[in-house]
Amino acid sequence: MFPRSKLIAFVIAPQNAPISAIADKFGPFEHKGEFFPFCKTDYYKAEMGEKLQRGVVSFEGLVEPENIGEYKKKAIELENSLKNETGGRILNIDIGYMDCDKIVLPSTKCGPFKLYAGRGIWLDMILTYAKGDFKPTQWAFADFKENPYKRDLLLIREKYKRSLHGKA
Repeated sequence: MFPRSKLIAFVIAPQNAPISAIADKFGPFEHKGEFFPFCKTDYYKAEMGEKLQRGVVSFEGLVEPENIGEYKKKAIELENSLKNETGGRILNIDIGYMDCDKIVLPSTKCGPFKLYAGRGIWLDMILTYAKGDFKPTQWAFADFKENPYKRDLLLIREKYKRSLHGKA
């Protein structure tokens, strides 16, 4: 039996976006990290506008990692339910899980480093943990390579480890 995992989400959103809607869908935040300007790409600009921010949140409790595809589908539903005046998303939610060794994000897109998990979901291991730090994989996006989330991820990991031992 594999240990349960910590449900996390990397979020891209305009400054005043309703981040609380994520907690309404997935449960209370255990940790809400600092949000940073998201300026590594213009990919989301046409849909979501300018002055986007990116941060990481974690949720109370633990989840079964094999259910991450269902969480991905719920994240897509939430994104689609919240639209701006032009019909674009106001939240980009990269839901995933953390265990003691890695962070995995599910995707509906195939890729050369993604493993198929079934039901239209591929898994992308984006960060690994070793020697006290999260390290980006070779194929990780630029913001993960720079990892402004490092402090928040280390705090989330410590909370996760405590919860595994019943000390939450």
